[in-house]
Amino acid sequence: MRDLARADIFPKAAMAEAGARREEMVPVFVDLVSRLAQQRVPEMKDSDLMALIPVFHMLGEWQDPRAYRPLVQMLRRPTKVIDHLLGDAVTETSFRVIAGTFDGDLQPVFDAIEDKKADEFARSSLMSALVLIAQLHPDQRPAIEDYFRTFRQRCPKASTDVLTGWMDAVAGLGLEDMSETVREVFDKGLIPKDYCDFGHFLEDLEATLKADGSPANRRYQKSLITDAIDDLSRWHCYSYTFLAQQKTRKVDNALRVAPWTEALTKTPDKLGRNDPCPCGSGKKFKKCCLH
Repeated sequence: MRDLARADIFPKAAMAEAGARREEMVPVFVDLVSRLAQQRVPEMKDSDLMALIPVFHMLGEWQDPRAYRPLVQMLRRPTKVIDHLLGDAVTETSFRVIAGTFDGDLQPVFDAIEDKKADEFARSSLMSALVLIAQLHPDQRPAIEDYFRTFRQRCPKASTDVLTGWMDAVAGLGLEDMSETVREVFDKGLIPKDYCDFGHFLEDLEATLKADGSPANRRYQKSLITDAIDDLSRWHCYSYTFLAQQKTRKVDNALRVAPWTEALTKTPDKLGRNDPCPCGSGKKFKKCCLH
């Protein structure tokens, strides 16, 4: 655990050792997630935060259902907390982790999606997790399809980012009968055209239908995490170049999952991850040019 929390290396060796001792480590990892799902930011230890990203992705790879509920609970944290915990893992990989650890009960995900206090992008990512779960567990598909068909009644005041996740899920599931409902959302301006337009939804829906119900959106192409070491080795914040720069600058890598944050706080306009992107797309910065 100490090596997983090191800020100066990519903890490949520690991750491999944890994988070799999986049964011993799962309870330790689940305990870490459970604690961070309840603690306030000032109470969180730097070592816990630094270890969380490799732990989060290893739990996804190991597909252990004991992690499912604590992970979902952690994803229900408010935006400032979940950004501090997971950074862009919320949008990039959390849906793969949740789908991999799914324990057979959809209700925790349903409850999290409907939690108005939860981060909007986390709620949207949990919808993506449901699309993957429907692919992996066909017996769950009817309940998942019914959930998305009734979502507008469940959450009539859902925000644009949550509705965008709902729209993507409808297309990913190939719910052709929902087309007019999605059109109404666009007609009411609930999803602005500079986010995307109804034609984009139809293209994704058609691609899913042509693929016999498999989601065509490239977001789902990687499906579950099968090698956490390989996945994380591609993250810039674990690259030799980034770590060398941090060492030269003598900067603590406490913002490992969001290495741009320090730089952004020094820009004249202090652009934040949740601010509108300066490119004019209408999306939040974290969902657009930040990548």
